[in-house]
Amino acid sequence: MNFLLLTYDSCRYDVLVEASTPVLDSYARIHRALSPATFTFAAHQAFFVGILPNTVENVPYYNRFCKQLIGLQEVGEGQVVKESMRKVQSSWNLVQGFRDEGAQTVGAGAMTWFKQESLTSGFEDFLWTGRDACRQIEYLLSKTDIHQPFFGFINFGETHAPYHFKGQSTRCPDDVRARRMEWPPKEHGPTGRATEAFHYQCKAAEFLDNQLPTLFDTLPSDTIVILTADHGDCFGEDGYWGHGVNHDKVFEVPLSIFRLDRKPIDV
Repeated sequence: MNFLLLTYDSCRYDVLVEASTPVLDSYARIHRALSPATFTFAAHQAFFVGILPNTVENVPYYNRFCKQLIGLQEVGEGQVVKESMRKVQSSWNLVQGFRDEGAQTVGAGAMTWFKQESLTSGFEDFLWTGRDACRQIEYLLSKTDIHQPFFGFINFGETHAPYHFKGQSTRCPDDVRARRMEWPPKEHGPTGRATEAFHYQCKAAEFLDNQLPTLFDTLPSDTIVILTADHGDCFGEDGYWGHGVNHDKVFEVPLSIFRLDRKPIDV
């Protein structure tokens, strides 16, 4: 059984729903979920122990309290993990657990947090790339023997401010960084969908959707894909900008889980 975890860094749920993503849409519906953290490092540490963003809907794999997808045995939420579709044992994380079982573990990260060994040490092969989706996909495919079990991972950075991607000719005029906030935060000017940032992030998500066929058409058809975001960004709502702050728009992320052959996940 092969797994591929894709994270669109900082991508809001409402952005990915609005963006034109025919490739992703052909596989699964995008669910609204809540991230376990507000910034890249903490969210991915949670993902790597099986705690994915969680939906309010009582749907298996989308809501781990209904049924968890991958569970880390003998630590953490024991009763939740007990009914997981796939269980992994490790004193470190899922990545190391898959590797200890003989699976390939290959990853690529865009954000500088992925220079931290505590995020990457479970991977047999890992490359920090900065924002470069094409290079990340090429690296993962070059390091993965598709005839052997694998756990693959890519953290895409194009959806992180300033939402730059290959071929883009303009720069987002909105400063989305949390450091621009006043304290206490005070809302003024356009917010949410009315901001340029919202539409620039949409375009970045659309760029990533165009890259997915290169990846999906090469990997085995029984690969289970988890596509989500580590957190969202505030675009001026209630005076908040960026992430790393406790706001609904930071916790709200997209989540899609599907097999590449479009069969039920637990076949």
